[in-house]
Amino acid sequence: MVRALVLCAAVLLPSALPVSAQSDLPSRTTIQAGYGTVTMGDVQWQRFSFRPDIPIGKFGVGLDLELFIDSNGRISKESWDFSSESKTWDTLLRKIYYVRYGERSDRFHASAGALDNVTLGYGMIMDGYRNTLNYPADKKLGLEFAMRDIGTFGLGVEGVVNSFGDLRHDGAVVGARVSARPLKPFGAPLLDRLAFGVTAVRDINQFAGLKDSDDDGYPDFQDGFPGDSDLWLDTDRDGIADYSDIGGVRTFIDPDADGDGLTDSWWSDGVNRGFDTDVRHAELLDIRNDKSGVTVYGFDAGIPLVEGALRLDLYGQYARFATGDGAGDGGWGVGAPGLQMLISRFRGRLEYRHFEGRFRPGYFNNLYENERVFLVGNTVVTKETSLPDQVLDGVYGLAAYDLYDYFTAEATFQNMTGDKTFQDLTGRLRLNEKLLVHIPKLSLLEGYYYNTYVDRGNYGLLDITANTLYGTRVGIQLAPSFTVVWDTRYTFTPNGRGGFERHRFVGIETLLAVR
Repeated sequence: MVRALVLCAAVLLPSALPVSAQSDLPSRTTIQAGYGTVTMGDVQWQRFSFRPDIPIGKFGVGLDLELFIDSNGRISKESWDFSSESKTWDTLLRKIYYVRYGERSDRFHASAGALDNVTLGYGMIMDGYRNTLNYPADKKLGLEFAMRDIGTFGLGVEGVVNSFGDLRHDGAVVGARVSARPLKPFGAPLLDRLAFGVTAVRDINQFAGLKDSDDDGYPDFQDGFPGDSDLWLDTDRDGIADYSDIGGVRTFIDPDADGDGLTDSWWSDGVNRGFDTDVRHAELLDIRNDKSGVTVYGFDAGIPLVEGALRLDLYGQYARFATGDGAGDGGWGVGAPGLQMLISRFRGRLEYRHFEGRFRPGYFNNLYENERVFLVGNTVVTKETSLPDQVLDGVYGLAAYDLYDYFTAEATFQNMTGDKTFQDLTGRLRLNEKLLVHIPKLSLLEGYYYNTYVDRGNYGLLDITANTLYGTRVGIQLAPSFTVVWDTRYTFTPNGRGGFERHRFVGIETLLAVR
């Protein structure tokens, strides 16, 4: 079992309003330090981390400094490797947790680094995406920004890049949304707030989600030498490479590359010469060249019917898939009509939905980094190829409540019926300061549960599936301004035998708030 130190900012479910979001960024300088163990390859390392979070007015910087030490006291080059351009780039990226300006509720904000709960529009395409799902084992430097209600027509522009590291290899998830209020200049009551938006998100290469430790383009699961960028192919798995590529020159190494007992024709000892000319080398997936992309695009419209202490919005949204090579062979979905209500500390949402073809709402969600591409045995499966072709009708609902800073609770439910019935259930409960002050030493307590696209013919809503994620965060205050946080998270992947492999991430952090 892999035990990793995980530093995870509080993840709040996204606001349903396109123009609002929630933030858990620090308002004062904090210094976090942590210790834990992590397995890299077959070696277990002790991981020490130090992370200062420094707000400077509307700006904020979070750094992430770490050391890995094995049982013999050796320090790993992981995250401190400057031996090549790509490794230097990766080393520098791993030092930044975030750099931001403003907050998501501002008219302009931008954040680079760790991304949590990124939603575009009403969420039919990207809903609660995060690039921190596998942090710290997999650190990604992403970008999100938004400009809202600009100029005569209330123009809005939003964008997201999940990982600049992936972008270097043409494999990033990139998305954009443009919105406007075309009737704003006329000042007509109600109609001047009618807003239209267009959204598109593309995963340029889903295979980029496969781990490639040595950055040679061949994923670790098939790379015979995952720590050497000059070697990868070992057809007979005897530990001797078929050949090497150094400086673009291919040099054959293994006298019997395909393990058939016949010496390959290239080999000679000066007296005897190999005669096997029918050498069958294994065919490997090349992430750089064997690309598989998927695009989801669509539009939405919304208008407030009632404004004031009670706000009631009417909206609709549409999205369509262009799967595989982008030929437009995917399905489509509609969420309309939709009603959203905000009253005091309650937020509710109810939406009718209709899907046709190979389609799934909120495709780029909080589990996307795991769903993007995965292995079933030794077979590579992308989320896109796993989409069933079907017609579904149903409803989606959301309810959230904040009880005067005592606690916050939020839950969503979706029920879609066709030839089969699929359901989603998500929930989060967090105890807040006014309640925790009555519990000695307890400064943080929250739990969350996600189970999406559950086939009710085979699973219950509380059964484990590949789309299950749950966890808890518990903070104990040992002294003023000094807190220890236990962060535990569980995810699941198919094991190739009809079941699921559980992945448990545990982090133990110390938090020092500097006034």
